Amino acid sequence: PRIISAVLQTIINVIDHDMKIQQAVDAPRIHQQWMPDEIVVEPYGISPDTRKVLESYGQKFAKAPLAIANATAIMVDDKGVRLGSVDSRGAGGAVGY
Repeated sequence: PRIISAVLQTIINVIDHDMKIQQAVDAPRIHQQWMPDEIVVEPYGISPDTRKVLESYGQKFAKAPLAIANATAIMVDDKGVRLGSVDSRGAGGAVGY
């Protein structure tokens, strides 16, 4: 269920990292679900230094796919404006009214 990782990381990017919704949806993702016990990282998802540290703790990395999951998001800003965002990883659409 990689969609859970995509949704959570998109929300974290907006709330904690102050990204605009499109930036948050397009940001690189990582995924780990314990079975199999390996980390999947999109290109540029973590730095090479971070990867080395995690590997030194015994973490294993799977071959990265081009995309962990595609996300589509709609957000309402402080002024009540609805903002739609489509993941650049695939086709989709976001519509608000």
